[in-house]
Amino acid sequence: MSTFLWRKPGLLLGILAGAGLLTAVACGASEPTPAPTPTTPPQATATNTPAPSTSVATPTPTSSTGVVATPTPSATATPTPVPSVQPKRGGIVRRSGTEDPPTFDTHNATSSAHNVHNAKMYSNLLWNPVGREIIPDAAESYSVSADGKVWTFKLRPDVKFQTGYKPAHPRDGTTMTSKDVKWSLEKIMGLNGQTISARSGWMKEFVDIDRPDNGIETVDNLTLKIHLIQPFAGLADILVIGFTAIYPDGITASDLAKRPYGTGPFKLKDFQRGAFWDYERNPEYFKPGLPYLDGYRHINMDGTAIIQTAFLTNKLDISAGNPTLDNEKEFEKRVKSGQIYMLPYGTGCRPQVINMNSTKPPFSEKRLRQAVNLAIDRAAYTEVVHEGFAEPHFYLDTNGWGRTTEEVMQAPGYRQPHAADVEEAKKIVKELHPNGLDLTMMVRNSSNYQTQGEYLAGELKKIGINVTLQVLDSTVIFDRAAKLDYTLWSYYFCQTTGSPEELVGSYFVTGGSRNWIGFSDPKVDAGYLDMAATGDPIQRRQKALALEDRILDFLPSAPLPVHTSNRLVYSYVKDVPLTITFYTWEKDERIWRSDV
Repeated sequence: MSTFLWRKPGLLLGILAGAGLLTAVACGASEPTPAPTPTTPPQATATNTPAPSTSVATPTPTSSTGVVATPTPSATATPTPVPSVQPKRGGIVRRSGTEDPPTFDTHNATSSAHNVHNAKMYSNLLWNPVGREIIPDAAESYSVSADGKVWTFKLRPDVKFQTGYKPAHPRDGTTMTSKDVKWSLEKIMGLNGQTISARSGWMKEFVDIDRPDNGIETVDNLTLKIHLIQPFAGLADILVIGFTAIYPDGITASDLAKRPYGTGPFKLKDFQRGAFWDYERNPEYFKPGLPYLDGYRHINMDGTAIIQTAFLTNKLDISAGNPTLDNEKEFEKRVKSGQIYMLPYGTGCRPQVINMNSTKPPFSEKRLRQAVNLAIDRAAYTEVVHEGFAEPHFYLDTNGWGRTTEEVMQAPGYRQPHAADVEEAKKIVKELHPNGLDLTMMVRNSSNYQTQGEYLAGELKKIGINVTLQVLDSTVIFDRAAKLDYTLWSYYFCQTTGSPEELVGSYFVTGGSRNWIGFSDPKVDAGYLDMAATGDPIQRRQKALALEDRILDFLPSAPLPVHTSNRLVYSYVKDVPLTITFYTWEKDERIWRSDV
């Protein structure tokens, strides 16, 4: 069992930090003052989701300095700030990335690789600057009704859409209005002929879209109300992620294929697809003095060895990932000397799975799905695919809303020794397909996903399933997945909020925004809304576990261990945040350099 955890950073710290936060909520801290953002390299951070609290985290009326207690039971430890150190203005930051954004439409993006770009150029109603702090962004303030079903937002009067792009648009340089927000939220939910957002679209399960105004009421030019069918504290979590940006009224996906329509801290200055993307400070940004940086350079790179070499030779200022075995001592030396610092975090990249299309043969046969699940040695998967940096998972987060590590480790495919599971899988395949089985499996065209696919193909070959990998671009994969045009698909999705509502609502509810596995169960559909409406977190967790048990019994995909990671930063780069998930930290307006 230690195989899964020996290199996982900060597990105990994460639990303790979360316990501290949840105690504060339980004690009724109505509206705590946000701590100043740290200006020295953090010394420790939380990296996984702790067990749910014994209190109900409910949004309270907020102002521009308010904090929402969000329902996801996790926290990031924030180091003690040094108020005497003031941020400096100027300079650029260089960071590594993996791919270009296919368009400038955050709603239709799916990958964090796309969010890295678009989040810098756009604004949301709310945002998550550090830890679990949620504050207004384009909104000036907001409040929640006593019954939890109406959220009222007051917009800032000076949020202007960026200028300088081609083709020019009549809304360039104009002020954001409540109609822009209404259009954007409707677009996210797939209304008005638009495609539902794979990442944020699940809010439609809670917004009262049957109202004549689709549940989005524009009170006046700067005021709007979101009407829900039931209380849903998790709405704040959706509104802060990079996929919930606000566009001008009427802007469609086809418009966003040509240019950005943002109001964010940075503007797109120049780019060369496949190579680099340069961003510059937005001089008309509505937050005085921000961003601190003059610009930001995103450099496309692929392959851990290439990226770590670029970071260690200071061709990058910020990167991400776990040190490879041959680089561990070098990273340790540089951290000790103070040249760099590392921010460990749990990726939340679940469900991490091998998807089996159960809507058609051969995987309409449940026993074959069980054989695949039995075949995969998760301990070896952790070492081969994630170099030891991973933790055992089903679908819900382990040791949080989900099962404990010990419970997961007793399950088929996880339990050790693994040989007995392999033999059982062989017998099933031999019985169902005496001559073996030849299949194809979709794999994303980046190194980590290809490593994952190659490993899983090797495991399935041991039980008589011969797999040919189809290496595809993410845009092709997601299009085919949405059409259920595959047999096998190895992938790791990533949760943007970490909540059980997102997990079930996105992937397992009938018609869910990312239900690309064809799973449909009326009892899960009904149980989902019941779970989301449950205030007591202990009962809510039990209902979430019951839903997970039902999904695991059907087994539309075989769950795999989930990797952990690090933000890698040179020490002259300050205030690099850890937030709810990495889908909320890419605005980068508070990052600054001490050496300018």
